[in-house]
Parts: sequence; C-alpha cells; structure tokens
Amino acid sequence: MNWRGENFGVAAKAIAQSVEPGRPALVHGTRTVSWQELDAITDSIACGLIDAGMRPGDVAGQMQRNSPEYILAYIGCAKAGVIPVNVNYHYQEGELRDIFTRFGLKVLFAEDEFTDIALSARSSVLEHVISSNPASDQWRALSAHPVAEGFNPHSDPQALFFTATGGTTGMPKAVMWPFEDAWEAFQISHWPQGIGEPPKIAASLAEHSAFAAALPPSAESSIAPLLLLSPLMHGAGQFAAMIHLMRGGTLATVPATRFDPDQAIDAVRQYQARSLTFVGDAFAMPLADALEARTDAAEAIASLRMITSSGAVFSQSVKQRLIAVNPAMIIVDALGSSESAGTAVTITTAAGTSGGGNFAAIPGRDTKVLGDDLREIEPGSDQFGILARSGPLPLGYLGEDEKNAQTFPTIDGKRWLMTGDRARYRSDGSIEFQGRDNMCINTGGEKVFPEEVEAVLQEVSGVADVRVVGVPDPRFGRKIAAVICGDAALQNALDSHVRSRLAGYKAPRLYVFTGRSLRLNNGKPDYRTAQTLAEDAAA
Repeated sequence: MNWRGENFGVAAKAIAQSVEPGRPALVHGTRTVSWQELDAITDSIACGLIDAGMRPGDVAGQMQRNSPEYILAYIGCAKAGVIPVNVNYHYQEGELRDIFTRFGLKVLFAEDEFTDIALSARSSVLEHVISSNPASDQWRALSAHPVAEGFNPHSDPQALFFTATGGTTGMPKAVMWPFEDAWEAFQISHWPQGIGEPPKIAASLAEHSAFAAALPPSAESSIAPLLLLSPLMHGAGQFAAMIHLMRGGTLATVPATRFDPDQAIDAVRQYQARSLTFVGDAFAMPLADALEARTDAAEAIASLRMITSSGAVFSQSVKQRLIAVNPAMIIVDALGSSESAGTAVTITTAAGTSGGGNFAAIPGRDTKVLGDDLREIEPGSDQFGILARSGPLPLGYLGEDEKNAQTFPTIDGKRWLMTGDRARYRSDGSIEFQGRDNMCINTGGEKVFPEEVEAVLQEVSGVADVRVVGVPDPRFGRKIAAVICGDAALQNALDSHVRSRLAGYKAPRLYVFTGRSLRLNNGKPDYRTAQTLAEDAAA
C-alpha cells in the first residue's frame, strides 16, 4: 500500500528525532522552542489531556493569537487523538456559544483576555477552559505533565482536525480533514528542487524525515524561517504553518495583538526570515506603504526569498511595489479555501507574472470548470463556471448533509469539490478568476455573511429594512456597507449595537440611508438596488 501521509502528531515526533539537536521549531520574539522541546512539551500536553478524560474524537477549540502555545496545543491534541479546531477570538458571546455547541467542544485553549467571554458562552459539553498564557500555573502544569511510560502519539492517519470556515459557505462550519488526506492535499512530501526540476516525493515517513533532516535552516535552499503574519485562527494561517513545520522548518511569529507593518518588517530583519506568509492586500498594502516610507527598506527585507498569500485578493500593483524593494523575491498568490487547501496559483517575479496574471492549476490534481449542470466547460470557452477539483479532499462539513451534497458532489463515480470560485479555463490552459459565487463578502481575508449582520441591525428600533453588501476598498478589497430603510439619526445606535453583538470586522464601515424599498416584487431581498445605492455613496 502506497504511503500517502501521516498523522501530524506522529510526524512531529519523527521529525524531532531526525533533525539535528537544537534546530529551532518555533520562534516568537526572544523565545525559541527547539524541535526536541516541541516534541517533549506536546507529549506532556497529550498525556495531560488524556489524564483529564479526553478521548480520541473529542474536540478542543483554540481561541488564541499567533504564538508558540497555539502550535504546541495543536500538536498536543493531535498526539492525544483529540480534534483541534480554530476559534475566532473576535466572536462575541452568542457567536461563541453557537460554535461551542455545533462543534461539540469539550476543551478550549484560550488566552487570558478571552477567558471571561469564553466562560460566559460556555455550552453544556465544554468541560475545560485552559489558559494558554505561558506564565500561567495551568499552562506550566500542562506543558510539564508527566508522560506515561510507553506513551506513543495517536497513530491513526485518518484521525481528524477541523478547520472552522470564516463564513464563506454561510455561518461558520467545521471542515473535517483527515490528517492523511490533508498531508496529500498540501503536498507536504513534495520537496521542491531547482527551477524546472520535478520535486522529490518521499515514499515513507522515514524518507520524509530524512529529507527534513538534510535541510537545516542554514541550507542554501531552505525557506526557513517562515514568518507567519496570517492569523493561525484562520485556515490560511494554519495550513501554511503546518506545511512548513511538517517539513522540519522553523516557524516565526510576532508578539502582537494587532498587525503593525513596521513591526513585521523589523521581525523579518530580526529573524532573518526567508519566507513570509499573509492574507492579501489587507497585509500587503500597509507593508508596501511602510517599506516605501523607510530608508532601510531594502536592507530590512534582504533575507526574504518568497512571499506567499492566500485567502483574499492580492493586487498585481501591490505585488510590483513589494518586488521593487527586493527584486530577488518570488511572490506566490494561491487560490484556495478551508475546503480545497489550494487549487491554483500565480507567481510574480521581477521578470513578470506567470500566465499573464491568470492562475495555473496546481500540478497533481484534476481541476475542471463545471457549469450549473455539473458538466465540464471546455478550455477556451467564454463561459464562466465553478472551479472544481478532485483528489484528496476533506470528509465534508460537520453535521451539514445538505451542504455536503452540494459542495462535494459525486460525478461519474468521482468525488469533487465545488470551490465556489467562478472562473474559466482559457485556451492557453490558464485559469481566469472572476470571483466568489455567493453573497459572502471577503473583507481583508475575513468572511462576512450578510444575513447575519442584517439580522442584528434589524433589531434596532426604527429600522424598516436592511441589506448588507460589499463595496470596493483599496486596502481590504471589499468593505461592509449597510443600506438602511430608516432615519440617518439611527447610525450611532446601529453601529453601537452591531459592535456589541458581532466581531468588529463584521460591523459596517459605511451606512447608507434610503426611503426606497429594498425588496423585490416577490418579497425577496433586492440586493441589486442596495449594491447600487452603496456604491454610489462610496464613490
């Protein structure tokens, strides 16, 4: 039987035992965790969870900012057979209670600032809220918990991790990924070689670990350290972190509660980062602005060889501004989602952009454009359809049978993922991306579901009707706009109310008041009128 991949907990131990002593696994400010320390601490976390009554298949949430503790908790869960899942720390009490209940969380790792709201939102099944503050007695005890004699990590390669969506597919859902399928989908065992050369593909965990051992951070071909700016609480950040770590890399994070472009630039220099990962223009534009304002910009990011982005629009003009500061860099812009783990990419260098700015399907997986009838639209057609791929896929969404049937249809005996990306194959084989095929608004990589925001705004007295749409924004790609049937004097009350109930990124940045109907003749919402009113107001 061909080896397809490994449980991340098993792989972490194998890598730690293979790489040279002291190789950094995690770097955070002045803190460094070696691969051997990561292995020992995550063994302790796994045994602590088991001794606390957690069993394989139980679910643990992670309400944490980027930090070593996030990764340690994640891998500790994997070693215990416990399913880790990201929890958005911007959520308010009602949103958290919904997540805790639907996902069946039994334990939650939370930073101290989020503990109170997590306890307020506590569901009947949530048994433990664990502080992830490295200075707390609770974390110190867990990370030094005695390891049972003969302990081995949970070894089932089909054990799961969940990735909570940001709402692109409606309200947040848990995407159920078996480790083995994710490993294959992420192409973790594909080791890049020189330009134009095919990758080496490890045929076993032993061979994979040997490849990792042969590529220390000091190696000329290494892309470590990877400085992760993408939040680990989102799929894009999680996936990038795990791909890098499962190859024996060094993951660097910034001690911060908000994104500061100058701090990020200084971190590149401090860590001598060779690669950088973030989410589209929301990060790229402030970075470009900050670099252009600095006299030391070229020196500060001279170590960078690669920038990768996924999860949001990354404008070509911004890519060119970044390349201008360091012409030796490669920028990889990926089209992906929590369900797909990447479908297509475009690559930008000082010499230009691949495919004329259009995307190319990731090699090694069957990718097609399908029409509404699920029939393939042939390359070269002017018709747009939904980009779909087969190959290693998640099991689907937790508890969402109807949505699973729509998103993961079986066509001619093969299971496909309907990515929701509207696109067409050009005659040259490149993929022209048109946009997302739903009403979800992507604002700086965060996903906002209009009906959720509308329901909260509708609660304010004096609101006759409301539509929520996205309008263009130079930094975030789209910003949230609320078109209100009501008096403009309501704006402060509306804004205060929505911010008390929902995460801040869901709050409208633009309010438009109108006396026009926001309903069609059949009573359904009239988003077209709302979109026109919002765009006119934003112009």
